[in-house]
Amino acid sequence: MTKAIDKYWLFGVRAHQDDPLLNALGHKERRNGSRITPAEGAFMLGVPNIIMVTSETGEPVPFTHDAYQYCESFRPLKRVMWSSCGSSGWRNGNEEDFICELSRKYDNICGTYLDDFFARFGAKPQEHTEELLGCIRGIRETLSHASRPMPICVTAYMQGMDEVAQSVLDEIDGLVVWTWRSEELPMLPKRFQQLEQRCPKHRKLLGIYMFDFTTREAVDMELMRFQCDFGLEMLKAGRVDGLVFESNSVMGVGLPTETYLREWIARTRDIELTN
Repeated sequence: MTKAIDKYWLFGVRAHQDDPLLNALGHKERRNGSRITPAEGAFMLGVPNIIMVTSETGEPVPFTHDAYQYCESFRPLKRVMWSSCGSSGWRNGNEEDFICELSRKYDNICGTYLDDFFARFGAKPQEHTEELLGCIRGIRETLSHASRPMPICVTAYMQGMDEVAQSVLDEIDGLVVWTWRSEELPMLPKRFQQLEQRCPKHRKLLGIYMFDFTTREAVDMELMRFQCDFGLEMLKAGRVDGLVFESNSVMGVGLPTETYLREWIARTRDIELTN
């Protein structure tokens, strides 16, 4: 029987990546930022799966000692996605070759993730549909040389999906759905239903923030409870295939949302899923 915990993921980034935003808060316990690594973040939350997303400067760079060490730290985890497109849409260009190699070395490598992919093409990605299609098809062609199928998942911000052509979405296997501004979380049920109608065959995961990067504060606790409970409801109904918690880079600094999330995961982890 599949349990809820089997569907929980951490959105992983290099340690200290978001320190400038945490430092800007000025709170004493956050001034030195977060030293928590992705593997430590997964351990602290007790989740078995991780999406490793490279930074806006491409770190960890594929085929480097740094990148391999991250993979070594992920050995105890069940499933790992490695990004082909990182924060702010960064691409080194050799990510897919690296993922193919990882698939032969690590049994838990299960796909690739495109973060901020549509943002690479500006505010109106519909105007770059052919370029987007060419990029996705090139990624898929290289990944076809992996030792097993490597599905492509992409960041989908709820407020911007109308700007992405359907032909582009049809080339993607999975959508990780995010609400960038936490104040818009009450709109999530309606927006999610609209996305389901548009993309009924896509695998969908729901992204959950602990920290609002627009206000540079922890997500309001009522909204934190709302998004977690909504995610669990969708998971139990079979309408999402997982929940993705963002991120180790804001953990260990005293956010009340982290404390709540740890307790919420412990409370819901053993719920049995029938879908």
